[in-house]
Amino acid sequence: MEKVSAVIISNRQKTYLHASIWVAAALVGITAVLYAKLISWSQGLYLDVFATHPYLISFSTPLLFLAAAGLVQKFAMEAKGSGIPQVLEAIDLAKEEGNGHTVWRHQLVSVRTAFIKIISSSVGILGGASIGREGPTVQLAASGFAWIGNQLRKIYPNADFQSFLTAGAAAGVAAAFNTPLAGVTFAIEEVAEGAFGPYRQFVILGVVIAGITAQGLAGDYLYFGHPIIQEQNLINLLAAAIPISILGGLLGGIFARILSSSSFLPLPKKWWIKALLCGVICSAIGLIGNGNTAGSGYEVTRHSLEALGNETPVLMFPVLKFLTTILSYLSGMAGGIFSPCLSIGAGIGFSFAAITHISSVKACALLGMVSFFSGVVQAPLTAVVIVMEMTDQHALILPFMAAAFLAQTIGKRFMPVPLYRFIANRSGTG
Repeated sequence: MEKVSAVIISNRQKTYLHASIWVAAALVGITAVLYAKLISWSQGLYLDVFATHPYLISFSTPLLFLAAAGLVQKFAMEAKGSGIPQVLEAIDLAKEEGNGHTVWRHQLVSVRTAFIKIISSSVGILGGASIGREGPTVQLAASGFAWIGNQLRKIYPNADFQSFLTAGAAAGVAAAFNTPLAGVTFAIEEVAEGAFGPYRQFVILGVVIAGITAQGLAGDYLYFGHPIIQEQNLINLLAAAIPISILGGLLGGIFARILSSSSFLPLPKKWWIKALLCGVICSAIGLIGNGNTAGSGYEVTRHSLEALGNETPVLMFPVLKFLTTILSYLSGMAGGIFSPCLSIGAGIGFSFAAITHISSVKACALLGMVSFFSGVVQAPLTAVVIVMEMTDQHALILPFMAAAFLAQTIGKRFMPVPLYRFIANRSGTG
């Protein structure tokens, strides 16, 4: 009789556990959509004002940078920056302290931190900062899962904090980009890198070499037929992928190295002077770039990718976006680098195609996205899957993987420890 009762309790607890995951995931989806709309509104307002009164909005940029950084400084220091390192740090704490009550309510993944994250990043976008919402969405999602999990502990005391945070981080990526598979690969590569890390390069290298060999011998075919897609020459794309991935990995590694330590740039030590200075410089760059360097870069990149002709951003776009993203991040406000990195990478690919007169302009842009992102974040599988899911270019998977692997290898020369992990470890948990 006691065994039957134990089974009933266990099944009931599992039901509560599954229900809590469903509720948390649904809340993350709703929050991600609302947050995306808020960021989109802020970005639209900035662009509208810039189009009619560019000097007015440029004058307000330093003040909005100061306000965005001040919100973080005064109310929630854990909301600073991307949000992904904070989630990794919280997971590290969970490993050390288990299911302790203090870990579940840690400010790294609290509701208060999530709220300040939303407000600070929105103010930053309104001021023309080059930041994205995807990294913050990961922290928002992890905070939501942590809160739901903490409520579950009243019924199911053995709920695992680390599992909830990992699930929240993956859900955040999936909801932010509308890329479910990228959420899974991100959780494997970045959040649970300890188990998969030693084999990652071998897996990618094996897949690329085997795939290229098979396609070279048997041709580009699909197991269940060949749907109508734009024809791509694998050899030409691989030839373009090599220099683009070298450039993306080189610049991505330098980008990550600068973000890992503000000492690389002679910025003031006082937070408010630094925020103002970063705002002034970004304001000037915004005027030079006609406002295109503000925000995530989504609008500029999508417009170029969807253009019927070879309409591309100006050659200076990736350089200006590179600078404004660094300054926006180091200003102290809340904001991610996911989308800006993809936009910088696309600009690198577009510029490379323009300089070398390669006809596959958009393919070069996508290869640039994969390369620069891999060079910065060092999550090659996530880079491949996220670009493939966002653009539905499955035919380019082998050039994507080749570019991601090479760019990550080069990026590691400048940043041996992946950027997010380095920042999390620097906070004292790793």
